[in-house]
Amino acid sequence: MFVLRRITSEGLTSNTMLGESYQLIDAERGQRNQDDFDKLISITKCDPADVYGFIVYNSGSKQIPLYKKSTYFIMVSNGRTFENVTWNGN
Repeated sequence: MFVLRRITSEGLTSNTMLGESYQLIDAERGQRNQDDFDKLISITKCDPADVYGFIVYNSGSKQIPLYKKSTYFIMVSNGRTFENVTWNGN
C-alpha cells in the first residue's frame, strides 16, 4: 500500500491512501508526461504556475495536484519513505 503524505507551507500534514499503485505525472519527465500534465491541468482547472505535477491513482480515476509550496512523500504501509516527490525548483 502506498500513501501520499503532504506537508503544506503552513506546516499542516495530510495523508491520502493511494492503494497498490500510483503514477507520477510531471511535465519535466518528457513529452508524454507533458501531454498528460497538460490534460490534467485542463481537467482539474489548476493554475500551472502553482502545480508541478500530479499523482494519479485508483486505476487513473483520481488525481491529486502537487503544489510547489508543499512537500510530498510517498510512504509505504510500514511508515517508511518510498519516494520524495517534492518539487526541486527547476
